[in-house]
Amino acid sequence: MHVARILSISLLFTALEAAVPPAPRIFPKDALMVASVPDWTSAEAGMRSAPIGQMWADPVMRPFRDKAEKQIREQLFGSMEKDLGIKTEEFLSLLQGQVSFAAIRGDWKPSEPASNPTFVLLIDAKDKSEQLKTLLQTIRQKMAELKRTTKTIRIRDINFTTLVIEAASKANGNGKKDDDEKTEAKADRLELTFGQVDSALVVSTSTAGLEPVVARLTGGTVPVLADNADFTATESWGGFRDASAYVFLQTTGLLDIMKSGDSKDSGEGLFGLNPEQAITGMGIDGIRSAAWMYRHTSSGMTSRTLFSIPESKRVGLAKLLRFEPKESAPPAFVPADAVSFQRMRLDGQQLWSGLESMVQMMSPQLGGLLSMSIGALGKDKDPKFDFRQMFFGNLGDDYVSFEKVPRSRSASDLANPPSLTLVGAVRPDDMVTAIKALSGLLPGGGDDMKEREFNGRKIWSMTLPNAEGGQRMLEIASTPGYVAFANDRSILEEYLRSADTSTKPLKDQPGLAEAAQQVGGFTKGVFGYDNQRESAQATWETLRSGSGINDLVPTMGKEAVGSADNWVDFKLLPPFDQVSKYFGISVSTAFWDGTGFQMQSFYTQPK
Repeated sequence: MHVARILSISLLFTALEAAVPPAPRIFPKDALMVASVPDWTSAEAGMRSAPIGQMWADPVMRPFRDKAEKQIREQLFGSMEKDLGIKTEEFLSLLQGQVSFAAIRGDWKPSEPASNPTFVLLIDAKDKSEQLKTLLQTIRQKMAELKRTTKTIRIRDINFTTLVIEAASKANGNGKKDDDEKTEAKADRLELTFGQVDSALVVSTSTAGLEPVVARLTGGTVPVLADNADFTATESWGGFRDASAYVFLQTTGLLDIMKSGDSKDSGEGLFGLNPEQAITGMGIDGIRSAAWMYRHTSSGMTSRTLFSIPESKRVGLAKLLRFEPKESAPPAFVPADAVSFQRMRLDGQQLWSGLESMVQMMSPQLGGLLSMSIGALGKDKDPKFDFRQMFFGNLGDDYVSFEKVPRSRSASDLANPPSLTLVGAVRPDDMVTAIKALSGLLPGGGDDMKEREFNGRKIWSMTLPNAEGGQRMLEIASTPGYVAFANDRSILEEYLRSADTSTKPLKDQPGLAEAAQQVGGFTKGVFGYDNQRESAQATWETLRSGSGINDLVPTMGKEAVGSADNWVDFKLLPPFDQVSKYFGISVSTAFWDGTGFQMQSFYTQPK
């Protein structure tokens, strides 16, 4: 009995020792970036049960799904299947445990073209260790048959194979490479080293960067990311241990490397602006780390984006964007049929004053030009006009915007759905006067600005150029506490008469308050809402009609559009009403706390 118990305990400890450690205990302390799916099987199950996974598996999506998956298989795994005889399914079946990727500092010197950080990919096959071993043997045999340049190295008594990938050689007129071409060829040369440690597949672009990773996997003691104070603080703050996936960026290390680069590139630029001085002035060098994570739950999906910034380092932009913890719920005038909504509580006067000071500190030349330009606004018609006071001196602390469904499915209407933006103002009429003076800078000198009256209030309208080379309308009105800007007459008029009507407000929409609690409620100072079912429908049907991506994104070039069309055929999408049940609402917020700045989003399970 005792022998059996001792044997069981021994086997347990052996299994624990053989298990692949989590990413923070594998990658070295100087890792600049780590992206990890801690448990691929669990994350895949969560994605399949999520609305997007259920929609992808729906039989109505099969024509679109089959072609998309075929293209993905051919484009991403085609050479592996053709050259190595390895089926895509064989490789994907190895993704059982964690899948992690890291960029390691190593001896990276940005000033040297041939110098790069080390990139490492780790895949834990767990109980499919033997299949992984067989797969790697097959790859090595195929490489030999194809006479590819390879070499075998040993790290910690484990064999690794290095595949050398040479760039196409360039020669001068004498058939010889000059020094610059040799440097370029060296920079284009790529070495991939791969091997198996227990149940883990490890692939790296540098053997030097690979050694500390293998050391940890084989039980060695080396400083790891988990020993880094910035990482451990972010890991706890962001809830990495419960995450389905996360990304961590060690910004301090990255900035240190950039600052140590070639000094000839760090001289003054336009307006005497020094890049390093700009980074310091904007407070970017105060960011200790940046991270992103997401997690599936039975009620929906949560994501967080985090920037760790100590209180003492919150200068520049971090000092300007200090959202005030005030009420940020949708006001009563925002209608229930709004498909998206954003509200931000930020002291506009302090924001502008701080922005001017920041620009002046970074570049006195640019700061002087900015101050002179603002001071001259409106003085062509009234020498005593003070634009700075009339506009910036009237900014409030409340900014509200919302959109409705596009008027039609034309490209122009999809790009410009009816929207209303409200800028908090101390004296709205004075701010409108400043805006009218600003319109004098537009083509035509603002002479096309027209005035009309609606519901006892004056409305000014003008036309502005749009990104497509055409024109769009802008209407402006002064209202109690706000100056309203709209690109659609009806949405502005609806707002102006909202006090006299009993339109159902967005804030009373079922499920909104409950969803808001998932991101901290309505009092963080920033809140956003998106009705994905309504906002996605017009885009979905436009794609399905065959109009293509170029209508939705006119700035995409023909080559980019053609490339996208080769991957997916949107005409194979089913009618939106067959998949609308998979679209719900999402809410978001942003706030500061003792650790730094955080943005949270929550995507509900559709009902």
